[in-house]
Amino acid sequence: MAFLDIRRLRKSYGLAVALDGVDLSVEEGEFITLLGPSGSGKTTLLMSIAGFIKPDGGGIVLSGTDVTDLDPEDRNFGLVFQGYALFPHLTVRDNVAFPLKVRKWQKRAIAERVDQMLALVGLDQLAARKPRELSGGQQQRVALARALAYSPRLLLLDEPLSALDRSLRGTMQRELKRLHRETGVTFIFVTHDQEEAYAMSDRIAVFQNGRIVQIGAPREIYRHPASRFVAGFIGGNNLIRARFSSETGTLSLLGREIPAPPHFDPASHSRDGEVSAWIRSEDIAIGGGEGHHQTFEVTVVDRAFHGAGDRITVKAAEGEELALFLADGSADAVAIGAPLQCRVRPDQIGFLFPD
Repeated sequence: MAFLDIRRLRKSYGLAVALDGVDLSVEEGEFITLLGPSGSGKTTLLMSIAGFIKPDGGGIVLSGTDVTDLDPEDRNFGLVFQGYALFPHLTVRDNVAFPLKVRKWQKRAIAERVDQMLALVGLDQLAARKPRELSGGQQQRVALARALAYSPRLLLLDEPLSALDRSLRGTMQRELKRLHRETGVTFIFVTHDQEEAYAMSDRIAVFQNGRIVQIGAPREIYRHPASRFVAGFIGGNNLIRARFSSETGTLSLLGREIPAPPHFDPASHSRDGEVSAWIRSEDIAIGGGEGHHQTFEVTVVDRAFHGAGDRITVKAAEGEELALFLADGSADAVAIGAPLQCRVRPDQIGFLFPD
């Protein structure tokens, strides 16, 4: 049995279904991320685990004990909100000490634990400051120290980095990974940011319309999306339509007719032969190819500089727009409105079963 078992959890608000029979198993010490667009059910699941939302059906089992109906204060879970929820009139030290005082720890034990936690998050020199005297990243560290102070069995994090700027988010991602590694606490993290999920997670559960539609390691989900929704949502993928001919064993896509590659499963097309396919933006190169490359003609629609390279938007012969990411300076000669030849290896084209 897993450390945490979510079993057929359901929650509706009138006719709106927030959770539609969600199953999820989490191992002790794991860092798992609930990823999905707004309204997909990820925060509803997190709040159900915390005990702030009562599900309509299903169960939540922790280490073999059903906690579905337990009050939040009886679950011994830590929770970090998007807005931090620090007490503005208390110092950093008193904010971290607050949950320990509520649990009636002895004063000496509280002082020792607060010192440990402030050292862990690197705020021991700022213990006397009020939240308004801290940066956003420092406030986030106080919230983390407070949530971890009483050694919770789970730490639940509801989009805690979304209010931070890009550079600070990267720093806090590294901090969260360090805290997870050093404390050994099980982390369940909610976000709609794919890069954030990739950077920190042991596994990612992708949500759509109140269901988990794919779960796996970050690389697995990135390289092998299970549906058009996942392929489109996780970023970096161009979704394209193709058509398979069983008579000739060929695929028609991007204005070309190509032999079906060895990894293509004929069962992945619909009855009329339509196929859902995807190509990662970084796998498309410009210029003609030799040997195993498939070439196709496009027209340049847009070009945008992205620091490490250029993101080029092009339109293929059948009207489909594709994104290319060129990191080697090869975009310098690309002009908007100009024709362009692109190439991709057939083994870099992914295929999806119909939704």
